[in-house]
Amino acid sequence: MGDELIARLARRIGRRGASLAFVGLLSLVIGASLVIASPEQRATPAFMVLSALVPLAVWAAAWFAVGVLCLVQTFMRSDRVAFAAATALLLLYGLIFLSSTFTGQNPRGWVAGAVWLAFGGWIALIATWPEAVSMTRLPASGTAAVVVADAAGTILSWNPQAKKLFGWSTDEAVGQPLTVLMPARFRAHHAEGLARVRADGRSDVAGEIIPLVGLRRDGSEFPIALTVNAWHSDDGVTYTGVIRPLGGGGHVRHR
Repeated sequence: MGDELIARLARRIGRRGASLAFVGLLSLVIGASLVIASPEQRATPAFMVLSALVPLAVWAAAWFAVGVLCLVQTFMRSDRVAFAAATALLLLYGLIFLSSTFTGQNPRGWVAGAVWLAFGGWIALIATWPEAVSMTRLPASGTAAVVVADAAGTILSWNPQAKKLFGWSTDEAVGQPLTVLMPARFRAHHAEGLARVRADGRSDVAGEIIPLVGLRRDGSEFPIALTVNAWHSDDGVTYTGVIRPLGGGGHVRHR
């Protein structure tokens, strides 16, 4: 039971969310270390450099705020604010310690500065990951069209039901943009959606059933129900769309 719960949680937050949770917990630990620092620790060059700028309590509050924000946004579809805040605080620490070396306040501050800057760079890199968050399992596809596309929205494959539904053979469909399957009036919105996923790594519609209008090869339109899931791999994001016609799949002439 516990293993299943952990597995479901891992699928829910993905690698990006797991990294953010780690940063959040670490931020809370750093904040706590500032609060409970002994007088001897506060007298070290590193602590003195920080307290010379603002009180240690303020630094602790900043770390606690970032930690809570990261943990909260671990389970949200949009986590850009948490990644930005964590990256900014880490880079700020790095720059403070690095500059303290040149001012003579902390001769070995460059060591800590390099570590903080590297940590901040790592978080900034993770923030660019496109994340595959699967909100639900893919619906059964025995009677549904299944279309697979890459991060750019180019069709990679589809099943026989897709061929029957849209009228394109597999050879004709593979390599085409997904926009050939939708009326022209929806294509700009589709492009904006892909751009948002590439930018923040999250999809606002993953796992949800979306009523849309499909476009057949002959130019006829018909109502469909679409479920989209995004999967992350070493090659990038892959989108899987499960499509079912609504209302019998009647034709609506494309205008």
